[in-house]
Amino acid sequence: MLTGPTIDVYDRKEFLQVINDAVPVVPAKSAIVTVEMTRRRLTPVAPFPPGVRDDLLANTEKLLTLARETGTAVIHVLSALRSVEAQARANTRVNKAWAAIGASPSPYGPLPDESVDVQDGTFEPDFAVSVAETDYIIKTKKSLSAFYQTDLEWLTKALGVDTLILAGANTNADIQSTAYDASCKAYKVITVRDCVATWFGEDLQELGLQQLGRCQGWVLTLAELAAKLTSAEASPRVPA
Repeated sequence: MLTGPTIDVYDRKEFLQVINDAVPVVPAKSAIVTVEMTRRRLTPVAPFPPGVRDDLLANTEKLLTLARETGTAVIHVLSALRSVEAQARANTRVNKAWAAIGASPSPYGPLPDESVDVQDGTFEPDFAVSVAETDYIIKTKKSLSAFYQTDLEWLTKALGVDTLILAGANTNADIQSTAYDASCKAYKVITVRDCVATWFGEDLQELGLQQLGRCQGWVLTLAELAAKLTSAEASPRVPA
């Protein structure tokens, strides 16, 4: 563990409670967006703290059930890196540095190989969560953000969505990058605390949630989100 000066997280509970209580969540204007909820990423030996992977999967299933019961759209976004693209990522300065010291970016173990061995980049999605016939699938993600090189914005605009509800892994990387892009595009961005996790360390999990809740949008528990979705006045989904 790092030794030396420590940094205290400022207590913003009162502020966060005020903004969290005030944010409305309308099912017809919202979409659950799961990010990288795949068997490739969430393997049984994926480098998460003990129990975190199982909790992430169980809680996300509850979130998806809630979405389908309330008529909230569900969009699953996953990456499809060809082997040559995965190798290009491995050759970045950061990943070369990890390789040089013989260490993993995760303090919990080596990262899984998430590349797909398909030349045209298409493949059968390997979801680790349930997918309903009414769910939407985007499988062209190439980097951290679920917007980059995908049609997520096009799809959500067609659905008349102005609120994105994020779940998946990793909190401080894919989720935070997606939230940055979404907030820049004027979406309301809600991260479900119980439904995000990271293999980059518990410190970055907490710092990521602080950033997401204090700067990029809102961080709600699954129970808080459920109360808002189930109490919202039902209305038909009208495309923008």
